[in-house]
Amino acid sequence: MKTRFRYIKHVCVSLLLVGSGCSKSFLELDPPSQIVESNFFRNEKEANQALAGVYHVLQWNQWMGFHPSHCWSEAASDDAYSGGGSQSDGVGIKGLDQFRTVTIGDQTYRGLWSIYYAGIARANVYLDKIGKVTASDEFKRTTIAEAKFLRAYFYFELVRWYENVPLVTVPLVDAAQYNQPQAKPEAVFNQIAKDLEEAMADLPKTTQRQVGGHATHWGAKALMARVYLFYKGVYNQDLQTGAKTINKTVARDYLEDIINNGGFKLAEDFAGIWRKAGEFGTESVFEVSHSGLIPVSNVNDQRLGQGNLSVHMFAPRGINDPVYTAGWSYSTITQSLYDEFEPNDPRRDQTILYGRDFSAIAKSWQYTGYFNKKYATHIEYKAGANSDANWGNNYRSIRYADVLLMAAELWLGDNQGKADAYLKLVRDRVKMPEVKATAESIRHERRVEFAGEGIRYWDLLRYGLDYAKKAIDASSTRGADYDGDQSRFNMDWDVTKRGRLPIPQQEVDIANGVLKQNPGY
Repeated sequence: MKTRFRYIKHVCVSLLLVGSGCSKSFLELDPPSQIVESNFFRNEKEANQALAGVYHVLQWNQWMGFHPSHCWSEAASDDAYSGGGSQSDGVGIKGLDQFRTVTIGDQTYRGLWSIYYAGIARANVYLDKIGKVTASDEFKRTTIAEAKFLRAYFYFELVRWYENVPLVTVPLVDAAQYNQPQAKPEAVFNQIAKDLEEAMADLPKTTQRQVGGHATHWGAKALMARVYLFYKGVYNQDLQTGAKTINKTVARDYLEDIINNGGFKLAEDFAGIWRKAGEFGTESVFEVSHSGLIPVSNVNDQRLGQGNLSVHMFAPRGINDPVYTAGWSYSTITQSLYDEFEPNDPRRDQTILYGRDFSAIAKSWQYTGYFNKKYATHIEYKAGANSDANWGNNYRSIRYADVLLMAAELWLGDNQGKADAYLKLVRDRVKMPEVKATAESIRHERRVEFAGEGIRYWDLLRYGLDYAKKAIDASSTRGADYDGDQSRFNMDWDVTKRGRLPIPQQEVDIANGVLKQNPGY
């Protein structure tokens, strides 16, 4: 979707920021006709362009492979297999099925690392430079808050995938600084909380639609609650911002503020959330904008555009259909997820695209007959020629339904009435009967409500490694439409990896002992 705020400004951003692929020789040229740090960050217009460059990294799905984070986390969960065209197609994503075939030297696992550190580097440069810009104090406060929100978002993605990562909050301007040691996860999570807490103070209390896709106060509070639940579940600790402890009560209060004052409401039409008309809708607390307005001709150049590559990765192979375009058949949905839906739950058929409904289809690797319908290659998003990397489907990162279910979870044991009421709101939307809120009923509801959205895997990890292994191993169950030998679908999740990717071996090698490989690798 095109918003008033455009995430990408190639001419300034891609040549501007340290750590984003700039060559030293180019920066030394410093011609007046080119935009470099020494003649940039002079006014609000240029600062806005630089901030657009930080936002743009949210759209990056490719670097040394194809890396839509929510596509990867779907494949890692019990909701999907890795899929793809063949056993050798996308070997890196194949490793996510069980974490048994992950090869530490595979460049694929360097991609997410590189993407998130590029976003962090851009945010760090922005925060370092904005103080000298000729601009109003209000502009500076708001955009500093946005950059901190984005840095927190990138670090949360990074630390969930890799766990033991360097913590860098200032620009690295000298080669001698590049070799940074890993921080304890505690330090990284506390920095995320600090950035979000500081961002809340100056982000607008409005919706993204009203501010053209920018981060908002409500988005920061919702993200803080998500970070808290993950950190508490995995490490059994509260977050520390330095000035404040983010505990159960604080996280719950933030969610209550969103519920009571944010102006959000559940969309009446569940399926419509993922159509164009549903973009930045009443349920969207934080959404990543995508479009095909700056198309790229090759999927290996996806970062130069604004498209959502996950859409093409999810789509079934070999179809010829008037509504849906053929894709690569990654993250094929499991029978385990299909069976999780209650028999009359309309969300099942609004979440799953069925292979049997197409007149022709390629039964590729780990074919189950089930595909992601939420992020689908629907004709209304088709970008024309070379559309593989140019799909304009926005990514709904945090929905109001998640706010309600996180609040229900945090009220358990303290106020059963509120927990029941928030769970009921989510089920009422799809006309499902009322059930009592318990840990397991909320876990069920989260699974069926957010299926295909990249949330389930992180929920599994915070529920505990034993819980995750049991669920992922149980997804071996074969469905009636599965194609191929059962060995393709048998899961035996390697708990020793703790569900995390390896530190990219190339980074370990060049660090000369400063970076240590993750446990299990």
